[in-house]
Amino acid sequence: MALPLAQESDFYGANRRPHGVDPQHLRTIKDTALRSRLIMAGMAEGLQSPKGPQKIASIIRLYADFNAPPPSRGARTGTRRPAEPARSAYGLPSVEDLNTLLHRITVVERAVSSELQGQINNDIARLKAQIATLEGDEFERAFRELETAVRARREVAGQVREETFKRIEADSSFEPRKYLRLISRDPHTSD
Repeated sequence: MALPLAQESDFYGANRRPHGVDPQHLRTIKDTALRSRLIMAGMAEGLQSPKGPQKIASIIRLYADFNAPPPSRGARTGTRRPAEPARSAYGLPSVEDLNTLLHRITVVERAVSSELQGQINNDIARLKAQIATLEGDEFERAFRELETAVRARREVAGQVREETFKRIEADSSFEPRKYLRLISRDPHTSD
């Protein structure tokens, strides 16, 4: 704020004082290094800059909240920086690729879960029916098997996810499978 206020006469050519901007935020600056640091820190926007031996004032607009727009590249030459390469150039998936992959994971996971849980649920149903008719050592054996089956049903979520990923990775005709590396295999359980 110690920089001199920009006057109307400091603006040159097509450059004019921006409308609706507090005049206290428009300053002239002679120190080009300080000007650059203020702009790079997001504290200022360059409004006018002398080019070559011209005797025009360098004017900046101050942003107290450090939210100045980023400087435009190539402004001096009139050329703009080429657009940022597509994310796919870096091996990243598009939204459509991710949606396709997530849909496939959901479909395969349902099938795998049905297979694995179906076997376990059949075992549990069989053991429950047996327990009702058994006694003694046979009852104890069946009860332990039932405990094991119930525990297996709880642990099957991790197995389902692992088997799902294996099946998708094995499908060489499914191109988005290469993005599986971006997704955690651990099933998330909310508490």
